Amino acid sequence: MMTIKGLRLTGYLLIFLLLPTTAMAQLVIDVDPANFRKYPVAVTPLKNFGETEDTAGLAAEGQAILMNDLAIAGLFEVLDPKAFLEDPKTSGITEATVNFTQWLQVGAEGLVKGGFWIMGDRIKVDLRLFDVALGREMLKSAYERDAGDFRRMMHAFADEIVGFFTKEKGIFSTRIVSVRRVNKTKQIYVTDFDGNGGTVMVDNNNINLLPTWSHDGNHLFFTSYINNNPDLYRVKAKPGAKMIKVSNYRGLNVGASTSADGQRLALTLSKDGNSEIYVMNVDGSQLRRITHSWGIDSSPSWAPDSKRIAFVSDRSGTPQIYAATVSGDAAMRLTFQGNYNQSPAWSPRGDKIAFCGRDERLVFDLFLVDPDTREIVRLTQDQGNNEDPAWSPDGRHIVFSSTRTGESKLFIMNADGTNQRLITKQPGSFSTPDWSPRLEVLK
Repeated sequence: MMTIKGLRLTGYLLIFLLLPTTAMAQLVIDVDPANFRKYPVAVTPLKNFGETEDTAGLAAEGQAILMNDLAIAGLFEVLDPKAFLEDPKTSGITEATVNFTQWLQVGAEGLVKGGFWIMGDRIKVDLRLFDVALGREMLKSAYERDAGDFRRMMHAFADEIVGFFTKEKGIFSTRIVSVRRVNKTKQIYVTDFDGNGGTVMVDNNNINLLPTWSHDGNHLFFTSYINNNPDLYRVKAKPGAKMIKVSNYRGLNVGASTSADGQRLALTLSKDGNSEIYVMNVDGSQLRRITHSWGIDSSPSWAPDSKRIAFVSDRSGTPQIYAATVSGDAAMRLTFQGNYNQSPAWSPRGDKIAFCGRDERLVFDLFLVDPDTREIVRLTQDQGNNEDPAWSPDGRHIVFSSTRTGESKLFIMNADGTNQRLITKQPGSFSTPDWSPRLEVLK
């Protein structure tokens, strides 16, 4: 398997990559957004091929969803529809009905088109990706679902487009869980990756904290004070599901992190008087202590190999990021800059740990540390307090909370800190997000 980093899709190389050869099937394009010349793509409004009038505005909505998804991906330059030359009344969605010369003239290298049929409570869509220079269809998908799944169908095709260029599906069918504070209660709240489709998963008129996804996305783990102690619970990822107690030791049962193999949880317990990192099975059995320190150890985050855990400890005098093996070997300190670092999140790719650090102005910002070289890169600055980083399953994006617009809301950005955008516009403040694994892909 060959990996090309920082690939520039230009000229002859672009044509080679898009040819349907055996070599192409072997290629994996690992795009570094910092060095990548974004691929110019145009997305047209969908065409209504059915007899039912498009009273819901699906033509424009589908275009907007696809444009937003591709812009978030960080790989594409999504062209402004105001520059389009095509006459939507005469053009179609097949090779024979597209004037590719007009798209070359506006600078498009890729073209996304689609159509739909409204059939009562169901919708059928036909979506296509074209190479403009070659005048050829590269990708085609059709979906037929309930009308309420229209947005999911658009996300699914955006996933396919990203997968076509990178050989790794996109993250547009994922979801984000967080704590939403409304009045005096803290709910467990789930949205689509772009902030749409908000759903209250847990609302027990109490304080609920630090939610995280199971490895398959079917369950949520979180801490609740419903029984007057911060106990750890598990629920199915659907509204109103029964809360199942996982850990209720005296004192703290917080900060659960699921291992990539789905077998174990790392969490913080204070049952022995001091906050330490423990590992247990996902059902709460076979508890084992990992850290042994006079300081406070908290906020564990698994490495993708399920062999190491990053965590916060103040054993050196101030909170810093450490890493230790699951066998409990001596912990290694990773951060030596700043005097207050917290909330580590290990990238699914294993090469970086995101964390929150307080700078000399007493403002919290986000950083990356390389667990091998200990090199630190800053991601946010001069935009309120930025905290609680969590990675997308492809390791290309980070979700975090920020006060830059006033009360705390959720934002997403590329892993290099670029392309920052607000995703939660619902009432309430949002904190401690966690990004789901890839969920169901529509067929």
